[in-house]
Amino acid sequence: MTTNTTELATTYSPKEVESKWYKSWEKGNYFKPKKGKANKPYCIIVPPPNVTGKLHAGHALDITTQDSLIRFKRMKGYETLFLPGLDHAGIATQSVVEKMVFEQEKKTRRDFKREEFVKKIWDWKEEYGNFILDQQRAMGASCDWDYLTFTLDPIPNQAVKKFFVDMYNQKMIYQSDYIVNWDPMLQSAISEAEVEHKDVQGNFYHIKYRIKDSESTLEVATTRPETLFGDTAVAVNPNDERYKHLIGKMAIIPICNREVPIIGDEHVDLEKGTGCLKVTPGHDFNDFEIGKRHKLPIINILNLDGTLNDHGMEFKGMSTKEARKKVAKKLEELEILLDTKNHMHPVGHGERSGVPIEPMISKQWFVNVTDMSKRAVEAVENGDMKFYPKEWENTYYSWLRNPKDWCVSRQLWWGHQIPVFYCDDCGHQWASEHNEIECSKCKSKKMHQDPDVLDTWFSSGLWPMSTLGWPNPEAMKEKKFDTFFPNSVLITGHDIIFFWVARMMMMSLQTQNKVPFSDTYIHAIVRDKLGRKMSKSLGNGIDPFDMIAQYGTDAFRFALAAGAGYNRGINLDPERIGGYRNFINKVWNAYRFIQPHLESSSAKITDLTKLDHHERWILAELNSTSKIMNESFEVYRYDDASAAIYSFVYDKYCSWFIELSKNILNGEASPVKSQRISVLKFVFKKMLALLHPITPFITEELWSHLKDDTEDLLIVQAYPEFDATLDFKTDQDQMNKFVEVVTGIRNLRASVNIKPKDEVSVELFTDNIDLITYFRKNLINFQELARVKELSVGSKELNRPNKSIMNVLTHTEIFLPLEGVIDLKEQVNRLEKELAKTKADYQKYESRMNNENFMKNAPEAVREEVKQGERDLKEKITSLEENLIQFKG
Repeated sequence: MTTNTTELATTYSPKEVESKWYKSWEKGNYFKPKKGKANKPYCIIVPPPNVTGKLHAGHALDITTQDSLIRFKRMKGYETLFLPGLDHAGIATQSVVEKMVFEQEKKTRRDFKREEFVKKIWDWKEEYGNFILDQQRAMGASCDWDYLTFTLDPIPNQAVKKFFVDMYNQKMIYQSDYIVNWDPMLQSAISEAEVEHKDVQGNFYHIKYRIKDSESTLEVATTRPETLFGDTAVAVNPNDERYKHLIGKMAIIPICNREVPIIGDEHVDLEKGTGCLKVTPGHDFNDFEIGKRHKLPIINILNLDGTLNDHGMEFKGMSTKEARKKVAKKLEELEILLDTKNHMHPVGHGERSGVPIEPMISKQWFVNVTDMSKRAVEAVENGDMKFYPKEWENTYYSWLRNPKDWCVSRQLWWGHQIPVFYCDDCGHQWASEHNEIECSKCKSKKMHQDPDVLDTWFSSGLWPMSTLGWPNPEAMKEKKFDTFFPNSVLITGHDIIFFWVARMMMMSLQTQNKVPFSDTYIHAIVRDKLGRKMSKSLGNGIDPFDMIAQYGTDAFRFALAAGAGYNRGINLDPERIGGYRNFINKVWNAYRFIQPHLESSSAKITDLTKLDHHERWILAELNSTSKIMNESFEVYRYDDASAAIYSFVYDKYCSWFIELSKNILNGEASPVKSQRISVLKFVFKKMLALLHPITPFITEELWSHLKDDTEDLLIVQAYPEFDATLDFKTDQDQMNKFVEVVTGIRNLRASVNIKPKDEVSVELFTDNIDLITYFRKNLINFQELARVKELSVGSKELNRPNKSIMNVLTHTEIFLPLEGVIDLKEQVNRLEKELAKTKADYQKYESRMNNENFMKNAPEAVREEVKQGERDLKEKITSLEENLIQFKG
């Protein structure tokens, strides 16, 4: 039962340590679920990254928050499962492979049979698709990799088919012509999540529409004159006095000279534009809704590649961009283009293709989500699933309380093919979980499967169930579905609350009659140090692997955890990560300092009654830190947990307890020395355990030097909890006040540049009788830690010394007499200059306060800032004047 006394390297080398311990944990099966003292399961699923993905700062935050929680619960004795996965990412992956094939073979996917091209994607996935998993390992993710699931694996495919077929048979999945986001390059519908809105410089074209049997005209403004071939109405607001008399009349579409009705609809904004709206239900989402309300016909003017079709007349075959210019020119020739005005406006672009999206009518498959969304709302309203922070439930509600049927079909080859079959002979359509070979009605072999695939979010919505084997009974038993479903918590970003969280809630309640997880923690978005979103165009992205290579994984994880609470953004500055690397090195060097002394003592404290005051204090501080960290992790306040352990390591253990122990450690062997070593060792081991969930690598490495040969690895040690026997409140309170006073003396010395070796006299004033006694007993510690040669401690009723500087704490006034210590004349001159400058600054604030016009018109935040500045400067003037009286006296 000995401690490893191998001397540590002077500096911590993260790379070697990280590689060594991750292999050890995996080889030793430490990531596998095992029952512990809590006798409860705890499961987190990793939001499956795209198979095309590369780890970015957001992923790194995901892994840090998830893994910290898993490690914390594992140490608390829960049966923990951290379940990894990969998303097939339909559009993203197919786009990557299409691009690669074109570069290598100068062919498109349409030059191949479907099976041939899909095989190419599978080959690519096998070669490159697991890269992001290795990156997750480098972040320290303690996943059970035997559970690794890919969204196109057999079980998820079975889950997708079962859910689709059940919903189809219940008539909750249906096929319909509907307006969708159409990507003309991919030639597929895409979801709103895959649309990126970019500001584009365009124009407002003001066009004259004639009114039938009238000399009157309407002025219509549009950014897309080329879509006028699809107009089926002109709309005005029924409350608009200018036009309401025209409702029911007919307008004539320019160029094609087609007659359309003038309709009244309150969607038309009275204050915006001309008050007249061309209605193109086939190519605008708002117009589509107007068309439904007024039963307007729909004209589709586009081919699948985004060019104009026969409806475009002489502009047939042109892209919309080209046609826009040509149509505008034609309108100008016809003298019905009244004006063209520059206009910057957002235009949807395909996230993968980069081309403008065309709203277009297309036959697609839809899920009716009306009933499912109601249940998903009720589950959060009644507390079955809770959001942390709570405010994010409003984002969740905003979609689910106003749901739109979900378009789930995509015109791709890579993904879950829709399990609907068509008979070519009798026309029968049916859905099946099996690969059908004949018509279920007429038994004809002439049949085909729907060529479309399902939206990626469809399989992702079933993820909490399919990763645990559902709906296959054998797989569910093997993967312990009944143990780990529902999951414990989902940790993700706010941008996919309604794309993923809401859908998992709906699909889980539909299939299991249970919520998929008890809690959802929405973490912050990682931004650059200036608070800007990270993007390629700004070149401000932070590559996690650059950070790991430069600072080590533990420092990077700590920086992320320290910023993760209930905030909306983390401004990540590499220099800040560097600061936490210094913290990691502090832990390393603290162990290097105590290591030479450890062999002569154990880490056990057998008799609490023999502990001295400083030992009781550090144990009480450790106890308080344990309490804060346990409570913080339970409510996803990683920032509070990080702040607590950071303060303990730096401020308590290293800066004070080690300093207070040096004389004892350098003394002769004695029971006092042996006990102090035991306490140093005991506290350090507990400190490593507290740190482990956030900084797993350095803590496991140092534990291997500290542990005795009967102890297992740190990853499975018990997490320190609050211990009432170590709650030494009096010692903690008195010592913390002592620390405050010594810090105050040090600050006073520094403020007047007293050299570190020079001794000073100090007078303390307090009305706390116990503190007076305590401070007097601690003269030797004041001498050692603040270079105090004479200490006077008394009540606040006594006279204060002249020619002194002072520091007022809540419990004690500190006076440091300066006569004979520094040049008082020089100090008076410095104070007078500072007073003059402060008075000048005060006058600026005062003049603003007295300026009625400014105080009346300035924003409230600015007024408050001025008021606070005036108050602060007034206080400073009073303090400086009092100091001057002291010194001149």
